[in-house]
Amino acid sequence: MKTILLLAFAVLVSSTPVENRDKKLLAELIDELEREVKNFSNDTTEIFLEELEMNGCKGEFFCQAEHELKENVSLWSGAKFEHFRTDKKLMRNLNEYNKRHVKTCKPADKDKEILLLVFLEKLLTCAKSAYKRANC
Repeated sequence: MKTILLLAFAVLVSSTPVENRDKKLLAELIDELEREVKNFSNDTTEIFLEELEMNGCKGEFFCQAEHELKENVSLWSGAKFEHFRTDKKLMRNLNEYNKRHVKTCKPADKDKEILLLVFLEKLLTCAKSAYKRANC
């Protein structure tokens, strides 16, 4: 009986930090995305990425977003692209979130392209939505 109680307590305690880590990752991701949306809102540079299906902002969306940013923005040089490098907070948090939530990720369909700013705004919307779900 004691073993069962200890096991139940261990499961209960171990599930709480995961939710807290998710909320922290998402909060940091939201902060970084808000900064980047502000930076690119007055930008005239036309950088296009594949438009992703939001589909309720499930894990695959974040995985595809990470892939698009890595393939099309992380490699650019210059101060305004600095935050998209894979060793920076925005990309690290996106990668960490994906490690925890996505088992497989198929590439985005190459149907329609959107501006980087619109892409970031959609990613920010999904990050906020996932953050609210993590608070439940």
